[in-house]
Amino acid sequence: MNFEALLLGAKKVKASDIHLMEDSAPFFRINGDLKKVEVPPIPRKEMQEILHKMMPHHLMRELESQRGCDFSYQLGTEVRFRCVAFYSTGKLGIVMRLIPLRVPTIDELQLPEVLKTIARNPRGMVLLTGMTGSGKSTTLAAMLDYVNDIESARIITIEDPIEYVYTNKKSVISQREIGKDIPDFNVGLRQAMRMDPDIILVGEMRDSETIRVAIKAAETGHLVFSTLHTTSAVHTVQRIIGYFPENEHDLLREQLSLNLKASITQRLVKRADGTGRIAALEIMVVNSTISKLIRENRIPDIFSVIKGRDDGMQTFDQALADLVRANIITFDEGAAYCEDFFAFKRFVAGIVSTGDKGAIIA
Repeated sequence: MNFEALLLGAKKVKASDIHLMEDSAPFFRINGDLKKVEVPPIPRKEMQEILHKMMPHHLMRELESQRGCDFSYQLGTEVRFRCVAFYSTGKLGIVMRLIPLRVPTIDELQLPEVLKTIARNPRGMVLLTGMTGSGKSTTLAAMLDYVNDIESARIITIEDPIEYVYTNKKSVISQREIGKDIPDFNVGLRQAMRMDPDIILVGEMRDSETIRVAIKAAETGHLVFSTLHTTSAVHTVQRIIGYFPENEHDLLREQLSLNLKASITQRLVKRADGTGRIAALEIMVVNSTISKLIRENRIPDIFSVIKGRDDGMQTFDQALADLVRANIITFDEGAAYCEDFFAFKRFVAGIVSTGDKGAIIA
């Protein structure tokens, strides 16, 4: 197998991922579906050669001891990959996520305009959430590069591994990789605080200590971007609070009410014309109403406020309905991903219910 030709072929057919498994033919994920590549199965020796070609030498020991590791790989000036090497039933496997070398813009991705406003917050915390493979990194990169285009800011990213590579425009950007530049997110975040930052990107908030330091960074006048694997804005707030013991919940709700600026959750859905996928976003902007709900531990009521669509907010069902009405996705595609079919159907028809306006604050 010509490995470089395989990678370039994945780029040509706009695959999002490449799956390589010992004793199996490769698979591409195209528009969310796995497609088998018609080449012979890859023997163990060839898998080992592929790994030695791509993976930094110092990670070989980690792969053997931990039975898996993350790294990035770039093929010349053609394409970049976020990679995971692992063992499965004793056999080697690699999953490679394709990362464009040029960061796409918010407009090119057809994301809501409110993301530009969110990206320009002078301080606070902005969270991008969603399942693995939902495009969080791409949306985050587009928002960060939007700031890079228009503001003179000191931006520090802490990533595992580095995905999109930025060039300095109006901003000065330092990208630091876990395992290569810093040992973990917590240490990287603490060091970033002493590097004269305006904006800090934390690739993922994985534990309570990282969340604690990220909130502290937001409290001290920085803008912090990060990601979580949650499926809605309400779930995001609940998950953050759930990382901490109960005796800290009141303080944490107070901190989130003051410092959380927005939570954006997304899913990828197929375009009607078959040219790829587009992100459907639930957007929560923490205005005075939502801040009050968080502080008063009325977190489930947040959804009703999002549904009112003030300040650019929207639910998943509203986002999907907007895409259907714009003929970007089909009704059936929207129905497959919606949370409430009857609400989604109403939104597509343009019918507004009295329950869609929130008005729950006493």
